[in-house]
Formats: sequence, C-alpha cells, structure tokens
Amino acid sequence: MIITNSESCHSTIVVDSRAIKISLSVTQPQKSPAKAQRKVRFNECRNEYFANSQITVEDDNECSTTTWYAPADYQKFGSNARHIVLDALEVKDGRSSLFVSTLEHIYDQVCQLDYILEDVHEILSSELEQQTNQLFLDNNMDLIGLENYVATAIKKSCQQKREHIQDAVHDIQSEFEQGLWGVDEVDEELRDSCLKFSQPTCLFAQLLAKGQASA
Repeated sequence: MIITNSESCHSTIVVDSRAIKISLSVTQPQKSPAKAQRKVRFNECRNEYFANSQITVEDDNECSTTTWYAPADYQKFGSNARHIVLDALEVKDGRSSLFVSTLEHIYDQVCQLDYILEDVHEILSSELEQQTNQLFLDNNMDLIGLENYVATAIKKSCQQKREHIQDAVHDIQSEFEQGLWGVDEVDEELRDSCLKFSQPTCLFAQLLAKGQASA
C-alpha cells in the first residue's frame, strides 16, 4: 500500500507494519505564475516629518506649502509633459521638428561605428559638435528626459538592442554550461559581445549630456 504525504515530495510504502521511505517523486500541482506588474507605490502614511529648530515659524509655513507636491501637482506635471511631447511631434509644412531630425541624425552617427570607442569626443566633427551644442537651444530644454517619447525610432532601436544583449547573454551562458567557455574566458566574451549593442546608446548619452551642458 502506498501512502502519500501531501506535505512531502516523497511517498511511504508500508510492508509488514514497517515503514520504508524510498525516493518516489510526487508531482506537486503547478501554480500558474502571476503576471508581473511593473508598478511602484509608496506608503505615504509612513512618511516621517522632522522639525527643523533652526528656522522660524514663518519659514516653516512657507516650506510646507512649497516643498511637498500634492496629487494635483503630479497631474499637472504629466499634462505638461504630454503637451511638450505633442508639440515636438507636430509635423509642420510636411516636415518633422528640427529637434527630432537632429536627434535621429546624432543617433545614426554613433550607430555607424564598427569599432570600440570609449570617448565620443574622438568622433566629434565640427558639424556634429554644432548640432549637439544647438540641440537643446530654442526652448528645447523642456525636452530633457523626454527624448525617447519624441524620437520613437530611437526608442524602438534601443529596445531592439536590449533584446540583442539578452539573447547574447543567454547564448553565452548556455555555451558556458556546456563547457565551451572557460571561467577566465566567459567574462571577456560577455563583455565583448554586449559592447557592440550597448556602445551606441552610451555614446548617444554622452552627446546628449554635452548638448545639455552647452545649453
């Protein structure tokens, strides 16, 4: 007779009133994985307030009204960001905005590199430098941090590069488990394989930072 213990991964066989445990796998019911929700929430009830004894009552009252944002403020920030993006995406006279076209041109320049480059200044021609320095001029400072929402082609390309990196890491790890790479070799192979996909976005970020600093 087989007696199955639902709290164990083994079965128990009783023979002549003596219990003998053997390793018989018992299939446990599989629970369907819950769908991951990429959301972050903060428990506002657990905020702590520390009084500053070095400020006056008037300063404290002014600080409490200007430092903390209300839900209406966040809604206003989101609404303003949407309007900024829509204005930048507006097609005028059959042409996209100069900001979008300049962004895409700069991104294409770094994507064309087929060799390792650590410092973007090594490829900074006079034309590219001029475009970078003028990128956030003409009231484009509001677009800082919203570049991906404006240049959708760049956003799609960056997403594809992230997927390529994931595929490369998976393949190399599988080959390492099969013994095709040594311990001393796998780190270098991972770095070199991912670099050709990550370098364009890294150089692009350097150019954006340079343009923001020049604005």
